[in-house]
Amino acid sequence: MDNMERDTLIVYGHDYCWQSQLLKRALRDHHIEHEWRDVVQGDPQYQIDVKKLARGYLSVPTVIFPDGTVMVEPMPDQVLNR
Repeated sequence: MDNMERDTLIVYGHDYCWQSQLLKRALRDHHIEHEWRDVVQGDPQYQIDVKKLARGYLSVPTVIFPDGTVMVEPMPDQVLNR
């Protein structure tokens, strides 16, 4: 995980989390570019990153916005409104 400003959202989630899947679908439906990081099937570093961002919990979805702000377990409308 780096602190550099990015052009796209980073979304940590996994395929068995309904809230992650809702967010993934909403971003796709609204044509919002994002990088999906699967904390179960992806790089093991993703779990470490999420735990740092979510105060020690493996909370998904966790979203990092291009400006570096973070939302933990947001509903799709919260991300879209941001």
